[in-house]
Amino acid sequence: MGEIKNVVFDMGGVLMKYDPEAFARPHVESDEDARLVAEQVFGGREWPLQDAGVVDAETIGWTAAGRLPERLREAAMQTALRWFEQREYFADADEAIRELKRRGYGIYLLSNAGVQFDQYKESLPAWECFDGVVVSAFVHLMKPDPRIFSLLADTYGLACDECLFVDDVAVNVEGARRAGMHGLVYTGEMADVFEALGEGVPA
Repeated sequence: MGEIKNVVFDMGGVLMKYDPEAFARPHVESDEDARLVAEQVFGGREWPLQDAGVVDAETIGWTAAGRLPERLREAAMQTALRWFEQREYFADADEAIRELKRRGYGIYLLSNAGVQFDQYKESLPAWECFDGVVVSAFVHLMKPDPRIFSLLADTYGLACDECLFVDDVAVNVEGARRAGMHGLVYTGEMADVFEALGEGVPA
């Protein structure tokens, strides 16, 4: 394996908190209704199809609404269309990415996400530090398929064995490894990224 020169981050669970009930909460009147709406919007069979670029947010809203009581149908639609307005980013991600960039690493994002990504991407932690992005809906490939990792490398002229992929889902990390990348299963500590790189952890 080559010397690591690039760090490739997942988004949900690494840079951004993924909390479906929190996304639904502004559109309902109780925690129980938030749970019901979240289950149908984010837990339904359509959500992965959005990440694959097959359906859009409005389709998800309509289909989720059809599985809910009438009183929650508008909440399902609003949640599907506006969930990202409630997004919350991990506090240490911005500082860590900026420090990695300062130390000379290429910074990339590889995420299973829908086309709504374009509506919130510029608010991601240290967005201006990213050298490249691959989002599943735009390329019609999804993690853990090794081809999406190879696509990132080919698009930006990277050697897979010079990349460290960071994701909170083990099967996605395994996909990166099958493509020839180094992989780190993220457990909530940015210090682990620096240690995986053989770098000193910022004070």
